[in-house]
Amino acid sequence: MGDLARLVPTGALDRDTAVMISLQLVAAGAESTVSLLGSAVYLLGRNPHIIDELCGDRDLVSPFIEEVLRLESPFRGHYRHVVADTVLGDVDLPAGSHLYLMWGAANRDPENFDRPEEIDLTPTARRSHMAFGKGLHLCVGAALARLKGRVAINHLLDKAPNGFVVDTTDPDWERSLLVRRLRRLPVRLGT
Repeated sequence: MGDLARLVPTGALDRDTAVMISLQLVAAGAESTVSLLGSAVYLLGRNPHIIDELCGDRDLVSPFIEEVLRLESPFRGHYRHVVADTVLGDVDLPAGSHLYLMWGAANRDPENFDRPEEIDLTPTARRSHMAFGKGLHLCVGAALARLKGRVAINHLLDKAPNGFVVDTTDPDWERSLLVRRLRRLPVRLGT
């Protein structure tokens, strides 16, 4: 945001473009955080033994957040435009092609993850996930989203010393090609 504020007065970036970039940053940041937190609580409800592990060792909260991002990526994927002829996974992609890269599928690829459907808090088993993209397209807010996730889960564990119950019987997921977010998730503090 500071860069945008500096670039507009110099003329290096026009005001309308800066406003659009700002709106995207705020919207994407809010969307990813809301999705991450809802999915984290949902996965805790489906895996109550993880709650005990996190309460017993708060250092596991970070690996848990990474597993939430891997298993329930806030964004299902993103569109990309191929700017030059290239090959991806033995598939020729001519310049001008359009792709939809599916983070959710990549993050559960059995060729990359030993038990792709399970939460694995073992740091030595951790493989890189695609929840925030990679390289040039890495989400600029990835570190902030991770921090918010850790703070929120630690806060929940602090505020619910007697545990909590999450109703995961009929999850109400947003119907979207782009986002993976719960519309609502009933949670009751205390067991």
